[in-house]
Amino acid sequence: MGAGKLLCILGGILTLVSTFLLSWVSFDIGGTDYYAYGIGIAKNLINMFTDAETLGTTLGIPGFVIYIIAGILIVFLISGIFQLIGIKIRALAIIGSIFVVLVGTLIILGVFDVVDAPLWVENIFGDSEPIVDGIIPFDLPLGPVSLGTYTLLAGGILGLVGGILGPEEF
Repeated sequence: MGAGKLLCILGGILTLVSTFLLSWVSFDIGGTDYYAYGIGIAKNLINMFTDAETLGTTLGIPGFVIYIIAGILIVFLISGIFQLIGIKIRALAIIGSIFVVLVGTLIILGVFDVVDAPLWVENIFGDSEPIVDGIIPFDLPLGPVSLGTYTLLAGGILGLVGGILGPEEF
């Protein structure tokens, strides 16, 4: 198996685990813990399409931008699968990895106050109801972000390198 295939597989698995099982960041908002992770995004997608203008006003951005963000997040949610398909089609590994690195970078920018992170976690990325309390999402704070952010970026970088190397043997 070529190095590109192996890196795509590792990146895809790491991305899927980071997206759906690990918390990227958590905030206590009004006495309620909000966890930013993939299932929180999936739960908030309906609201992003049905109430974009109100959500845009809350976040301080135009309503139509919410639709663009929703499209980016939909591709992000399936990007781990794109990375796994990258063992055969390298363009999908590269596209999926770019979206993973983009969202990971946005999370890091959020915790450094480039955007109002608690507001975004509460309305876009987050969910106040864990799937299994204390287990899913697993929240291990490591500095300003949680373990999931680091593994998400690692999965994106592995998938990107694997996509660039391609599925061919050397």
